[in-house]
Amino acid sequence: MSTGPSSKEAHDLPKKVPKELITPYKLTIAILIKCYCQCKESGEFQIMTTSDKLLLQKSFCIIALKVLHGPDLGLIEIRNIVAAAPALSTIPIQFGESLKQLHLNGVGKLLDVIEELKLIVNGEPSQLDKSSVASGTVLTKTGCIGHFLRRFIVFFEKLTFSEVSILHAAYTIYYEEGIALAQCGSSAANLNRHKWEDKPWSRRQAELFLCTQAALYENDESRALNPQELQAKITSMLKSNPDLAEAHFMSFLNYLKVNDICGAMKTLFHCFDRRTNPDVKVFNDDKSKEHRYAALNLAILHHHFGHTAEAVACLKEAIKIAHEANDLLCLQHALSWLYRFSNVNKDNLIIQCIIKTFELNISYTTSLALQDFAQYGSVKTAVKPKVLFKTLSKSDVLNSQHSFKDLIFSNNAMKSSLWRLYGKTLLCSLWAHELLNLNTFLPQTSAYYGEGYLQSVCNVALHLLAEGEYALTNTILQYMKTKYPHEPLARNWMLVENWSHYTLALYHQRYSVAEEVAQKIKVLDKWEGLLKMAEVNLYRGEFTRAHAIVGVILKHYNRDEHLNDGKYCLLRAKLLQAEIYYTSNSSAVGVAETLLETCLMEATTSGLAYLIALIHLHISHSFLAQSMQTQALRNLKQRKCMTEIMGNGSLYDRARANQLYIRIKILNSDKSQEESYRKTLLQAVNDLETVKNDFKKLEANARVKNVLNIQAHLYNALKMDTERNNCAFECQRLDLSFAERPASKLLRYL
Repeated sequence: MSTGPSSKEAHDLPKKVPKELITPYKLTIAILIKCYCQCKESGEFQIMTTSDKLLLQKSFCIIALKVLHGPDLGLIEIRNIVAAAPALSTIPIQFGESLKQLHLNGVGKLLDVIEELKLIVNGEPSQLDKSSVASGTVLTKTGCIGHFLRRFIVFFEKLTFSEVSILHAAYTIYYEEGIALAQCGSSAANLNRHKWEDKPWSRRQAELFLCTQAALYENDESRALNPQELQAKITSMLKSNPDLAEAHFMSFLNYLKVNDICGAMKTLFHCFDRRTNPDVKVFNDDKSKEHRYAALNLAILHHHFGHTAEAVACLKEAIKIAHEANDLLCLQHALSWLYRFSNVNKDNLIIQCIIKTFELNISYTTSLALQDFAQYGSVKTAVKPKVLFKTLSKSDVLNSQHSFKDLIFSNNAMKSSLWRLYGKTLLCSLWAHELLNLNTFLPQTSAYYGEGYLQSVCNVALHLLAEGEYALTNTILQYMKTKYPHEPLARNWMLVENWSHYTLALYHQRYSVAEEVAQKIKVLDKWEGLLKMAEVNLYRGEFTRAHAIVGVILKHYNRDEHLNDGKYCLLRAKLLQAEIYYTSNSSAVGVAETLLETCLMEATTSGLAYLIALIHLHISHSFLAQSMQTQALRNLKQRKCMTEIMGNGSLYDRARANQLYIRIKILNSDKSQEESYRKTLLQAVNDLETVKNDFKKLEANARVKNVLNIQAHLYNALKMDTERNNCAFECQRLDLSFAERPASKLLRYL
């Protein structure tokens, strides 16, 4: 079935040739090219070395690309660009004099300039020395500069005399304003830039600008315009090109970035309204295509703002129209989004998506679907980690075959995050560094700084934070702030930044500050924020409030809607609830143990190795609270506990695990053997010194005081009064530094 006009019909359609706008800016650029060609004919050029000639040509070509492919600039900006190239030292003077002569001598001089340009384009010997080095390379008729000059001359010759006079008058204003701004200084340059933003854009300039900005937003957001400046540029180009659908779509994406639903919906409708060419007969299939993709994009818009019902309704409309048109590609895209919208049959939807995209040879969507399957599988207890990594390896193959740079980075970032989920923090950091090193091996023009790169940097920052390297963490955060200044990508480093502030506030026992930061985390990640708030209230001693917050998580958390950590969030909430039980009420230790055993079974099924180790640590702590030292020591020594924590745990977890082990070892020693018991106490004191240094590095004041308290009791048992008094003095000093609530006894929580 034909989906468009036949070849004869297409041939009979009138061809609309776009009109070239002759602006003072383009006239100025034409004069700049003329000055360059005259420079190459001069005697000074002839005596230059070959390397200097090539450097001159290279510098001018780079400048030509900047001024030809961009929007119209003010005169002062053009002169600054030319003056910034040292190799073109003689051109600025000649360029300025030519502009001045055109301004003083009127329309006659303008016509003379056009005649000189014709000679340059035609390659007349009197105007262009064909034997000069690479002269033909720069001004070939099919080249960028030659094409610009030919179009400029052709459309200038179509102007009437009155239009030529108007052009010269406009140039006079352009020149005078540029000279006036140059005399006022650099502070007035911005005024000139804003003044010329409303000047006409050609369609080619607009398309190049949009492609450049889209590539920058995808690969390096820090080099792209901010949303406000971008919207001003789009508004300016739409005045000259109201039917440019790409500009409306870029505006739609820009509004999504700042979460403006009204502007996003308006520009999305304009995008599909303007896409159809009014000079070409539109067939029903073409109309249907516009309608179904408009409905699909509208569904994505509603999903972005959390309007699930509206998103599903729009998606159903897109599917219906795509079925009528038998558009398999649109149906496949709709299926991919249906997986995101739906909370039922996700397994079947994602598997069908992978199968269909493979059949249709949509490699990008296939690779993306494989990554989605791995992400969804990480929350399913039935999917083993090896299956997930095997799935990601298949995605790696597709990405490498087709050079999907963004998917290569997101795939490796997902591997890093999965290793973090399963508790292998060193492997998480290794994959993150491997990704960062991969980016340094790419050419500078091809370096990628998208979401995958950001996630890897965030993983590195979290690893440094866990090791107490706060200065390095802040350095990385400052780098991310400059590299990713805008949302939604900025939310990643904002979460890490608030996590860092929360950790320090908690260690310093500034609980009010920690709770404020937890509220900020809640805005970025609701469930993580609630967990942090419950943890603050636990350490503050407000157990009722902490228990209520954990109850909210256990009651309302829906892991199908939150794929970032899945079951991990629920298990952390249950672990926190158990800690609240045996910290707040000694009679509830049995309830806490039952809850810990349940968590242990679920974590074992999910393969969460590090969480299993933490649960065993809490079980040993509960045994110790019940004076069951032998069982506590046996549970602590098993391979799934201390080995896992020492190999993959944070500095904080390693320190408190060592502290618990030392306490259990002391209580489990035989006091009847005095010499052996004394050696055990001396060894414990030395080991606690290492624990204390770890907590000091973390600035965990309460933990340091707790270790000092234990050391003081041990020194007292060893009759070492001087050391005991030193520990007591340091304890007292730390007590005075606590911001809110000094702890007068040993901490009951782990």
